[in-house]
Amino acid sequence: MFKTMKQGARIIAIAVTLIGFVVMVGWFFDIPLLKSILPGWVTMKANTAIGFILSGLALWILYERKRRHSWRMVAQISAALVLLIGLLTLLQYTFNLDFGIDQLLVKESVDAVATATPGRMAPNTALNFFLLGIGILLLSNRRPIHGVIHSITVVVFLIAFLGFLGYVYGNAYFYQYGSAFTAMALHTAIAFILLCLSVLFATPRKGMMSVLTQDNAGGLMAQRLFPTVIILPPAICWVILLGYQQEIYTAELAICLLGILNVVIFGVLIWWNARSLGKIDQRRHQAEFALKEANEELENRVKERTEQLVQTNDQLTVEIRDRKKVEIALKENNQKLKTLIKELKSTQLQLVQSEKMSSLGQLVAGVAHEINNPVNFIYGNLVHLEEYSQNLIDLVEMYQQQYPETTPEIEDKIEDIDLEFLLKDIPKILSSMQIGANRIREIIQSLRNFSRMDEAEVKEANLHQGIDSTLLILHNRLKAKPESPAIQVIKEYGDLPLVECYPGSLNQVFMNILANAIDALDEFYNQASRNTQKEMSRMIAIKTSCDEDWVTVSISDNGIGIKPEIRSSLYDPFFTTKPIGKGTGLGLAISYQIVVEKHQGDLSCLSEPGQGTQFIIKLPKRRGKAIQSVDSTQELQGDYALPERH
Repeated sequence: MFKTMKQGARIIAIAVTLIGFVVMVGWFFDIPLLKSILPGWVTMKANTAIGFILSGLALWILYERKRRHSWRMVAQISAALVLLIGLLTLLQYTFNLDFGIDQLLVKESVDAVATATPGRMAPNTALNFFLLGIGILLLSNRRPIHGVIHSITVVVFLIAFLGFLGYVYGNAYFYQYGSAFTAMALHTAIAFILLCLSVLFATPRKGMMSVLTQDNAGGLMAQRLFPTVIILPPAICWVILLGYQQEIYTAELAICLLGILNVVIFGVLIWWNARSLGKIDQRRHQAEFALKEANEELENRVKERTEQLVQTNDQLTVEIRDRKKVEIALKENNQKLKTLIKELKSTQLQLVQSEKMSSLGQLVAGVAHEINNPVNFIYGNLVHLEEYSQNLIDLVEMYQQQYPETTPEIEDKIEDIDLEFLLKDIPKILSSMQIGANRIREIIQSLRNFSRMDEAEVKEANLHQGIDSTLLILHNRLKAKPESPAIQVIKEYGDLPLVECYPGSLNQVFMNILANAIDALDEFYNQASRNTQKEMSRMIAIKTSCDEDWVTVSISDNGIGIKPEIRSSLYDPFFTTKPIGKGTGLGLAISYQIVVEKHQGDLSCLSEPGQGTQFIIKLPKRRGKAIQSVDSTQELQGDYALPERH
């Protein structure tokens, strides 16, 4: 459609130029039929014909992409002459002057039809040429403002269309504003209408035309209604006027008929368009309904699978409880067997944890290693790519400065690829890629720090690094979601030395405690009322400190808290307060074993229902140090207060 409209604009420009030439031939050889459409009708003046020749020629040059300096100068000079012809004629009418331009080329008799001054074009014709000259000059710029050009074109169209309707209705006032002024000829009005269509069709995707040609419901409605709005009301008025002139009905009845016909015709048009748009909307609703059904089917499948998993988990839970009963019975019968089972369970937990951490570490380290190489390759080449791109951009800008006049093919390519936008957007793309590469490198480094594949033995480690890596892995659970706000993490890190420890095991402790804190905050938020939720701020506070022999890490939340009756069972294997399917009861048991038994440290908990929970981890700086007997609860409660609830 767009190519057809552009081709039509070229053809119309040529047609208007030919109209001007035909009229000029009529003047030079005194052929009345070529000067006016019918004998006794208003003639198109010679200056008017020259204006149409210049206007059509300028538009044809611009449409044919003759963007060389000489061709563009021809178009601009032609437009300027059109503007000048209109301006001088308007000045003659306004100040009752005669610049001698009316009969400069040919002479016209003083008794010409509807002509105040021989050879002088009508004032509305002069105004149209003045406006068209401005519009064509704006169109010849390298970056024309299509909204302004189209606005000027619409004004010219309305003036010409009014003159055309004057001939259709037989009302001279529409094309001649009194006996002191020359009238606009019928073919002059038609030529102006054609010129306006040429300007509008030349840029169908710009300015006002973009609304009419867009491929959506609004564009479809505009394409259907605009031609009808332009053609049908004048046609109805003509029919009504014809009946009135034939004295078929009175003026009052004519007005009533006009109102009724307008209501009926435009009602039908609105119904027709509403029906078409309704069908489009109905298809959209059908698609939405089909999508909804597919989504419900998927949800049902997920629900069925979840129920199956819950049943399986319930069976496992029952089996686990039966096993605990058997263990209790065995402990009651034989103390020695009780000790053996306890040791066996401890060994089993260690093996499971060791195997899980080993597998996780191998997977994370392997993925990080495989991603690290291509990321480093991309990151290393981004600097060169940025330099090369900037060099190419500088070269293109230098070409534009040194060779501003390019070939039509290059101009078409520049318009097709939107070169100006590319030159602005390429540096932004490279900057975004560099930011993304940096972010990937940071994530890879955090994954490698968390996996600690090279730290299976005791060694000195930075605890802050392990905490930060764990927070990065849990970032998705900390950020805001549609159903809950973000969790704010407050870090108050002290000046910690390197600690002799098993870094990978401690990372698992941080992971368990932080994950439990997030679960507690989610549960507390979900249980609160909507008004309370609006005032809530969810926080996790992490504070570290040290003295001569000990390093202390405090992790606090302002979540739901822990009831006093279950605090004593926190570190028991398989004990959990979470719903079935959400927890195994091994996280804190393993964490306690890692801190107390593996590192000779201390893991304590401070909590009150509705007031949040605080876990305090104490680790010796050097392994083998005697564990001092301290009441950690009394000593640390003042230094590591829970976050304030809001």
